[in-house]
Amino acid sequence: MREQIKRSVFYPYPPDKVWQALTDCRILNAWMMKNDFEPSIGHKFKFESNSLPGIETIIHCEVVELEKPKRLAYTWQDNVTGEASLVIWTLTPVEGGTRLQLKHQQAGYATTLVCNQNRNSREISDRPSLFLDEQPVTKFNQQMLQTSLHQRMTRGELSFLPNHRDSKEEWDYRLNHKLLQTLQRYC
Repeated sequence: MREQIKRSVFYPYPPDKVWQALTDCRILNAWMMKNDFEPSIGHKFKFESNSLPGIETIIHCEVVELEKPKRLAYTWQDNVTGEASLVIWTLTPVEGGTRLQLKHQQAGYATTLVCNQNRNSREISDRPSLFLDEQPVTKFNQQMLQTSLHQRMTRGELSFLPNHRDSKEEWDYRLNHKLLQTLQRYC
């Protein structure tokens, strides 16, 4: 992911119901991907998808912030591109429902969390201007050395695919259609 994605969507459901859709692995499976998510700081989990023919995508994540039912953040690194990023969900109660905001930050921002695990994630999230060149990158560089040649080559080859899972269009589809349908079904 080379860009920051920001989305804001209104749902006519209370924050607790929207929170449940973000944190219950069965409901998350219905609108996002197969997963083993648990709402616990430090929990490492993965999303799994076969959305691209012949390519199984595994996205490795770790919960880095959890403030029920207001904010959830987790790292995001898929096996196809190998790029590290951060997904931040913010829920705001508004008249008649909930405003859900998504920020999917670029690699430098996620590296901040990975490389500064002793720092408070709230402190980091309050500084959205952090970039890779401002942060220690030791662990990130070690991780990149472990990235296979196939993964590094695939990054460029897959960047043109219109349905690549971290694209703006994919997030729009998941938030405006899949999540809305799931909320209607489960809530």
